[in-house]
Amino acid sequence: MKTIFEALRNLFSSDNEFFAMARTGKRITHIAIAIPILIVFLLLAMFLSGSVFQLIFQDSDISRTFGDFYDLFFSFGTLIFIVWLWVKFFEKRSFKTIGFQWKNAFRKYMTGFLSGFVMLGVVVGLMALFGVIGFKEKVEPFSIDFFGVMMLLLLGYIVQGAAEEVMARGWQFQVIGARYKPWLGAVISSLMFALLHGLNPGVSALAVVNLLLFAFLLIFIILNDGSIWAACGWHTAWNWTMENIYGLKVSGTDGGASVLGLTAEGPNYITGGGFGPEGSIFTTIVLIAGMIIVLIRHSKKTK
Repeated sequence: MKTIFEALRNLFSSDNEFFAMARTGKRITHIAIAIPILIVFLLLAMFLSGSVFQLIFQDSDISRTFGDFYDLFFSFGTLIFIVWLWVKFFEKRSFKTIGFQWKNAFRKYMTGFLSGFVMLGVVVGLMALFGVIGFKEKVEPFSIDFFGVMMLLLLGYIVQGAAEEVMARGWQFQVIGARYKPWLGAVISSLMFALLHGLNPGVSALAVVNLLLFAFLLIFIILNDGSIWAACGWHTAWNWTMENIYGLKVSGTDGGASVLGLTAEGPNYITGGGFGPEGSIFTTIVLIAGMIIVLIRHSKKTK
């Protein structure tokens, strides 16, 4: 236990290279700006991408798949662009300093992706053991077209997962942590992350707890790696697998086409209720276990 606490203290050191990168610019955003402007970034991205969508596709018959892809790829891609503008022209530093260094980038991303895939698999597996998992009556048959849809949505989730990491942890957590204290950046960015997702349908008290744990797990991963690549991969795998592999709700939102077409019926504390597996007690257990594993790895790395 002592080793875990030592690793935690070391992980949240102000000297962590992740915070050092924020100090390479001309200025670091003040906390009074960093909190509200995150909402401005989101609203601006939604407005710009929505306006372009209406302008180009106003009279078109757009499929749900393309609509989902547009929201994931272009809406969140616009968010990344807005954060890039802020970092580049206000803070006067390279965008890669938010945690996008190229060294071992692909390996880190895939490690995060596989970790997210496995951890969600454990959650769904535990739900199945407790008898709350079933199958939908109608499942999309596998075909080349269906495979194309899955890959298209994966591309969308790659952008979406990266955008949320760029906004919440690559930027907000980093600048508050670098200018003030790492723990303050972690608490504020995690609360903001939980608040924004907590506005989704079907949210519960347990879901909010899991959203906070979700945010802290990714912060642990980022500080251990000194980059956001693994966190981006983890976030993408978690969301894409939940919707397009299992067919379960993602943060209260019903999924579209999926490989397995699963359903979850039973006590809300096990299934997550209307919020999906992210509101399940099994997600709580898996996220806490993930945080402990990261701390143990960090402890071994720093010996």
